[in-house]
Amino acid sequence: MSSDESLNYGERWLVDSLRVLRPSTGIFQITVDMTAAMAQLEELRKRGVAASATHQLVRAAARAFAANPPLHQLVVGSRRLRPDRIEIGLSVTGDTFIAPVLILEDADKKSLADLAAETARRVPEVRQADREKLQALARWGRMPFGFLRRAVMRVLFANPAFRRKNVGTFQVSTVPVDWAATSVFIASGVLVGGQVKSTVVVRDGQPAVRPTMIVTLSGDHSIWDGRAAARFLAAVKSHLESPDS
Repeated sequence: MSSDESLNYGERWLVDSLRVLRPSTGIFQITVDMTAAMAQLEELRKRGVAASATHQLVRAAARAFAANPPLHQLVVGSRRLRPDRIEIGLSVTGDTFIAPVLILEDADKKSLADLAAETARRVPEVRQADREKLQALARWGRMPFGFLRRAVMRVLFANPAFRRKNVGTFQVSTVPVDWAATSVFIASGVLVGGQVKSTVVVRDGQPAVRPTMIVTLSGDHSIWDGRAAARFLAAVKSHLESPDS
């Protein structure tokens, strides 16, 4: 039997936030040979470090920005912000269609072991904070008219400090499928890594089976043109294919 129910006010705020955020988005993609990255993870696991390809992608993105400072920016309205530190927002599984975000500050300066430990420690806190925020919105965010909620969200999203507090300067996510692209919400872009799978690639003119990952950049087109995206993805690819600790 079909059913029909109203969204609670917490869910209405989330839906309206998506309606407000509709920047022009560019989609760019690259395939990465993960042979060295998988070997690195295996070595870390032998040492008791529960790192994953997600942590490697976070660090690769942060290091790519550190190597290309002009790419690390936010455009909010008519203002361009160049942050003094790299804050990677890592999407984690939550209870709604908008994933809560764990902000990893100075991610370019942290080792994989540091990122893995911080993620394991803080993810439960982030999920709990997200549940409490949604409960508060459902209870106290009773604004019956959508245009009023959207007006409030436009004011908040026009504040760079609000954006950085909620998602950092750039977002990273991984998905259990080959690849995915997403809307750009309030960061400068979202880097999505697909599942690592064996693929036939050409090496030295010969076919070879290698573990590969498709990495997709969804970027705010006011920041990312084809040249900038290619430079950033090339740096991410280089860090993943020749990883350090």
